[in-house]
Amino acid sequence: MKIQCINIKCQGCVNKIQESLGQKYPSLKVDIPSQSVEVEANEEGIKEIKAKLQELGFLAAEGIIGKLKGFFK
Repeated sequence: MKIQCINIKCQGCVNKIQESLGQKYPSLKVDIPSQSVEVEANEEGIKEIKAKLQELGFLAAEGIIGKLKGFFK
């Protein structure tokens, strides 16, 4: 599954994502040019990955709650 991200600009960003999710999801690949994360995981895993990416600031907030959260940061 490919997850479109934001703010993946350098190897440091890649390392941060790998450190957070690489242990649990060894298939995880981060691509800087397309600012995306590719990973093999079930639906529950994808939710967890997206939540972590959002927490790290690499995923745009989804829905009105996400927009509100982003507004107050």
